[in-house]
Amino acid sequence: MNRTRFIWPAFFKAFMFSAVFCSGVILGQNDNNIPTPALDLTGALSQNQVLTLEEFLGMIKAYHPYVKQAKINLSTVEANLLASRGVFDPKMSVKGASKTFDGENYYEKLGATFKIPTYFGIDLIGSFDRNEGQYLNPSDYLAEGELFSLGADIDLGRGFWANERLNTLKQAKLYTKQAQEKVRLQVNKILFEATQSYLKWYESYMAYEIWQQFVDNAEFRLDAVREAFERGDVAAIDTTEARIALNARALSFQQAQLELRQSALKVSNYLWLDQVPLELSPEIRPEQNISGMQARFVVLNKDISKHPLLQAANFGVAAGRLDQRLKTAGLLPQMTLGYRWLSGDRNFEQLGWALDPQNNTTQFKVSLPLFLRKERGALKLSQLKLQEANLNLAQSNLELSNKIQGLEFAAEAVQQQSEMAQKLVSDYQVLYKAEQVKFAQGESSLFLVNSRESKYIESILKKIKTDASWVVAQADLYFNLVF
Repeated sequence: MNRTRFIWPAFFKAFMFSAVFCSGVILGQNDNNIPTPALDLTGALSQNQVLTLEEFLGMIKAYHPYVKQAKINLSTVEANLLASRGVFDPKMSVKGASKTFDGENYYEKLGATFKIPTYFGIDLIGSFDRNEGQYLNPSDYLAEGELFSLGADIDLGRGFWANERLNTLKQAKLYTKQAQEKVRLQVNKILFEATQSYLKWYESYMAYEIWQQFVDNAEFRLDAVREAFERGDVAAIDTTEARIALNARALSFQQAQLELRQSALKVSNYLWLDQVPLELSPEIRPEQNISGMQARFVVLNKDISKHPLLQAANFGVAAGRLDQRLKTAGLLPQMTLGYRWLSGDRNFEQLGWALDPQNNTTQFKVSLPLFLRKERGALKLSQLKLQEANLNLAQSNLELSNKIQGLEFAAEAVQQQSEMAQKLVSDYQVLYKAEQVKFAQGESSLFLVNSRESKYIESILKKIKTDASWVVAQADLYFNLVF
């Protein structure tokens, strides 16, 4: 008994000195960070074995199919805008007719027209006609067989107030701008989801490293306890206690290894290069500079007046106003005036001097539905759509303002949680080391040491999780304000 009491303190002083020394190396802690592994992988790995967050987001912007798909959707809208411009393309048409019966030429008619549509409901028209034959319709008869004309068709009613082709072009421009804003929203949504996956990968990797170090600690402790048991210094139950701790740490380590692989595969979902999907190899690691990642998402300007969501809603309101203006013009009568100056008996070379106001044709057309039920119904629908667009703009503004406030509050709350988690790590480390000292002096048990160690590990993992959550909260605010 005397010899046992003498050996126990000496043995445990040596044992716990080694354990504390190893834990200090493995779980060394500076003033601002959680304990880091002794092996600095960020320094040991070459540059291309660490995928930084900035590089990760850069690859997504350049190669991810969803980003390209968003740009394709924008190209589709731009193609529609190009098609709407087509109504203002100059048009040329040629028509001809002839009739021969029993070898006799009844008539030959040839006409060519060049038409230039304009934005203001005016069509500039130039034409050439050549008609010959024994049996021409009197209205087609030309004294010299040929006739040149120049004039215009003018819409003095509905088209003068708001013509449909100009309205279609203006709306297409607004829809293009709206699509551009929606693309910005979609790209930022993809980048935020990718950032979440990257931070989950970071969290899993850090947990994997922590569990690996504590497995090494448990193995060291079990070997020491076994040696002490073989010398008769400790009871057999202590080896069981040490083995339980090792198996528990090993089980958690395997789970961390599984979660690391799963999170790496989710990160791989965002990695593409020239339409070829990439997969992260086990050698690739996330960056561990959590403060650098936090600095990446600092928001300097929190003004939401130019937010793409509100801009898109504003463009929708503007398009609704154009449609309402067009439908209001539909209540006016259709009034079209056509006027042509004729070339008289001069030939083509003298057309510039032959235009004479005394030689002309005039056409005038007026039409108006008596009850205007179709037009009044269309105007009512347009007014309702505009009202809906305005309500959508007001609601979007309110929701976005509240969302930004909520994100700011969440970022501040998680930051405070991270600071509290750091204090917990420091306090649990003090308790853990104190329990080791008490155990070395024979005043504690291996069970209590393992219990303190478990709480210490739990606090470290909590710190890692809150750090990652802080970056995610900042990224959420960033991608909702910076475009």
